[in-house]
Amino acid sequence: MSRRPLRTFAYGHPWFYDLVTGVGSLPVGGTRRLRQLCAQRLAQRLPPQAAVLDFCCGGGAASAPLLARGFRVTGLDCSRQALERAARTCPGLVTVQGLAEQPPLAPGQFAGVQLSLALHEFHRPARLELLAAALRLLQPGGWFVALDLHPTHGLLGWPQQWFVRLFETDTAVDFLASNLAADLSRAGYGDVAVEILAMGSLQLVSARKPSPSLAP
Repeated sequence: MSRRPLRTFAYGHPWFYDLVTGVGSLPVGGTRRLRQLCAQRLAQRLPPQAAVLDFCCGGGAASAPLLARGFRVTGLDCSRQALERAARTCPGLVTVQGLAEQPPLAPGQFAGVQLSLALHEFHRPARLELLAAALRLLQPGGWFVALDLHPTHGLLGWPQQWFVRLFETDTAVDFLASNLAADLSRAGYGDVAVEILAMGSLQLVSARKPSPSLAP
């Protein structure tokens, strides 16, 4: 996986990463608003105190809005350092270290799963494995919500193309060529819905785990 020129610098200098994220989030109302989008969708679909998993939670930036809404939140990440940071900044967050493709969690224990700006970090085989894992972890009728990149075209496509070239990996290029809604449907999710944001550069996708049909 090849690195983009400024990606390592950005992750080594939080002020620069925050600056880039802040500029990129302006079309949706800023960084704070960006980090709340998945939580807002889940709050519309789930009861208070529901169990929610934050896949690839990192330092907990997108976990905090879930906790603020009263959910019981578990954060999963492969990085121990990120989980330690998340635990410090998000009191009440239960942290679990593991791979998102093979999460060390029992199936069917979450009413909701969120994935905020992380799915494009995975190559397609791992991405499909992750979607299948999230489906297993959901309770019947539970909701999956993901915020991630969406391909833009024409004049609006140039900023995104340069951003990907400078900051992202080859997995982002692969992700932008895919169809997340179709992948969710093929994985077995239902009620798939896509909302396009930030002048077409972001997509907020929600999908539901089907409930078993009742016998007549």
